[in-house]
Amino acid sequence: MVVAPAGTGKTVLLADWATRQPTPVRWITATSDADILDQLFQPTPPRLDQAIGPTREPAGRPTAAALDQPAGESADVVTVGTTSRTAAEAAVVAAAVAAAERAVEAAVEPELVVIDDAHLLPRSSFERLSALLTDGARDVRLMIASRYDLPLPIVELELRSQGSTLRARDLQFTHDEAAALVRAHAAGATEADIELLQQKAAGWAAALVLGAHAIATSRDGPILTERPVLDLLLGDSFDTLDPRTKTVLLCTFGEPDVTSRLATVLSGDKDAGALLADLAAGGLLVTAYGDEPDPATTYRYHPLLVELLRRLVAMNSDNADRVVQAHRRAAVYFEHHGDPPQALKHALAAAEPEPVARILLAHGPAILMGGDVDLVTAAFDALPDDYVETHPRLLGVRGLLRRLTGDLTGAVMDAGRAGAALTADAPCPEESALEADVLLLRLWQSRFGWYDIADAIHATRALRERASHPNHDRAVIGLERLAWLLLELAEAEILVGDSDEALGHLDDVLVTARMARHPQLVAAGLADRAVLELTRAQIRSAERSAHSALDAAHEHGLPDEYVVRAQLVLGLAAFNQLDLDEARRWHDLAAGLDSNGIDPNGIDVTGADTADADLVVAALRETLRTVTVIEDGQLDDARLELASDPPSSGPMPSFMVRDLALLRLWVAGLVGDRGSVAEQISVLESSGSTADAALAKAVDSIVAGDVHRTLGAVDESLTQPGGHPALVASVKAFRTLLLLRIDDRAAAEKALADLVNDIAPQQLLHPLAAAGPDPAFMDLMTRYAGTPDAHPFASFALDKLTRYHARCRIPAGYVPAIPNSGPNSGPSTPDPNSGPSTPDTPSARSLDAVVNGATIRFTARETQVLDELALGSSYAEIAQTLYITENTVKTHLMSLYRKLGVDRRSAALRTARTIGLL
Repeated sequence: MVVAPAGTGKTVLLADWATRQPTPVRWITATSDADILDQLFQPTPPRLDQAIGPTREPAGRPTAAALDQPAGESADVVTVGTTSRTAAEAAVVAAAVAAAERAVEAAVEPELVVIDDAHLLPRSSFERLSALLTDGARDVRLMIASRYDLPLPIVELELRSQGSTLRARDLQFTHDEAAALVRAHAAGATEADIELLQQKAAGWAAALVLGAHAIATSRDGPILTERPVLDLLLGDSFDTLDPRTKTVLLCTFGEPDVTSRLATVLSGDKDAGALLADLAAGGLLVTAYGDEPDPATTYRYHPLLVELLRRLVAMNSDNADRVVQAHRRAAVYFEHHGDPPQALKHALAAAEPEPVARILLAHGPAILMGGDVDLVTAAFDALPDDYVETHPRLLGVRGLLRRLTGDLTGAVMDAGRAGAALTADAPCPEESALEADVLLLRLWQSRFGWYDIADAIHATRALRERASHPNHDRAVIGLERLAWLLLELAEAEILVGDSDEALGHLDDVLVTARMARHPQLVAAGLADRAVLELTRAQIRSAERSAHSALDAAHEHGLPDEYVVRAQLVLGLAAFNQLDLDEARRWHDLAAGLDSNGIDPNGIDVTGADTADADLVVAALRETLRTVTVIEDGQLDDARLELASDPPSSGPMPSFMVRDLALLRLWVAGLVGDRGSVAEQISVLESSGSTADAALAKAVDSIVAGDVHRTLGAVDESLTQPGGHPALVASVKAFRTLLLLRIDDRAAAEKALADLVNDIAPQQLLHPLAAAGPDPAFMDLMTRYAGTPDAHPFASFALDKLTRYHARCRIPAGYVPAIPNSGPNSGPSTPDPNSGPSTPDTPSARSLDAVVNGATIRFTARETQVLDELALGSSYAEIAQTLYITENTVKTHLMSLYRKLGVDRRSAALRTARTIGLL
């Protein structure tokens, strides 16, 4: 059997096959007017050329001349239309069957018999034909062509290897075959014409030929959506479908992929999946992808079928209403089954404002954080022009949308209007949702000093308390909205230095987001937690959190802000583990992330939720950039990188002040700048990092040359709690080296064992480099790693340290050189203090200026950017000169313009010269 819709080339295929057979072939065209088995005899059954001769040729049937063509030559008759039927044809059918029966009775193999258009046989024929096949299958040889499966024992014959079936999928033309067919009818067809035609035809033979004719007669390329073409190719096929199947197709044709569940939801027919599966058995109008009846199986409709259904909807109001009702059902279904994006898509398809607005208010933030920004944009665009103004509770969602799309001015305006729309009445679900959106926007604004951060934190914590009350229904706000709110709260708490509260809220974010099954919010929470874990020197934990965030981002998508946080954390983790190439790779990946935001002054800057617009991200980026520059031996560039703090709308968090001070302390020690060392120790003391200050001060006392005195100071400083774990480990490595200098090897061995035990859990390898490539220290490490009682991590650490020192371009560690002491001491490290105590530096530049009668203080980095701006440098050139990213340049310019009260480069330079800043 060959089972396929009209126009797929069944007749041409069988006719070509017939001409290749060594024995005569009987060609029978079925008729619906008579039962072919009722007419048993005809004296001389017609041959193939008689059955389909030119004088009685049905429309679309191959002529004898066409069948006589050599293989490979094209025939003009390819499309298949509606076949006319006559009593003579019925006699032909009867004669062929009679001949077959006589052959069976005589045990003589009959001539081959083709029954074309067998779907037109009367139902009474199938029982007798089935009996013939079953009783004489060894002697009867039939080729049956039909537009759909027939009630014949084909499966039984297939199981006995006495039958087989070709379907539409077997007849579909590949691209190369389609190209050959099209060019046979339109020699001038281009590759683009063929590609477009194949996209529409999807391997349908008749469609390819019709399209080729259109190409040959028109300069506009193939046209396959005209009404006559659709009627010819699909009319018969679609009209023969039962009403339920037609309804399913009309309700679902707008979906690119249809599952059984979606078909059931849209059509309201519980058997929709089974109906599609039946259609897919033909393999052309509908194609199944997957193993039926697996619920995961998806169905796709032929492009021309989609065109036909679209036309039927456009031309018939009843069909249009049926489609609208389908989308209404789907919107309600998906909203109640936890799929807001699908719910909003179907609400949009129904083209009714109220369902769109309801879903936006209830689930807009969840959809936005899921990455479907374009979908929410389309939803707001679909609302009437004044709809948001008359429904102010949507202002919060629109503000969040504008924030994520870089429309900062619009976001700030919507935040203010949404706050004004809040009422003091008893909260209803819509009012609580609006309040949460307002707080989301206020927390975001507080990052940049546009809203008081303490007020935003206090109000959010109050809402959080209400949401956690036993009598409060979390569904009022929604789990996704609550998770996003807690995420923003944690980020604000990080900025004010309340890391313990932030960590607790991030734990709540992860729990709430997982309950909501929102992978993007889970990933964002993991990225923020990785940052906090890094600040606590929990390197391995931070690394795991960052990798988990990026894995989720790769699979589901994630805003750049959180991607870059995870990347920077991984870069700093790699640095701490002495994987410097990996650290540089992560730095480059993070530097490559950018977005197009618009500042309220019209400046093209990073969006509010990306890279350097965020203080924490800016500090992480500066830290990673600096440590990689230091490891390359570019100490002057490192000092330039650390010349100013990252732009901040308020005081920097204490942990950030500490980390930058320790970084500057390291660089100052490397270049021998004792004054800067003392300055950074003072910064540590004033910022509350007294334990870190004591550790640094003890190490710095070595310059007095008394190793025993320094060792005593180090031991005392190590007793103080609260030191940064990485600094503590560095000082312990330094202490081990001091013990070797005084030839107390037993104490040194114990100190090294304790140090390895301390750094192993988090793999804090870089602190070991504080001892420098000292032969005595490396010898001690080698001997310890080889002992039976050594920590398993010791061998790994020794290998890493050896590889590191082989490539290191700087004296490792920020500590000064240690003088020799004791008979077995190794050679001393060159004293970096033998030269000038401070490098030559230009005189300090005034950073204060009077602008419009007010004294304004500029940062050193802002003045450097201003200098480069005066030279006519581009953003990229400024970034390259100052060893910062283009995003950082734009952020500094935004701050400069605001302080100078201008909105463009020329005005900034003119004002800067007027006030003496240039």
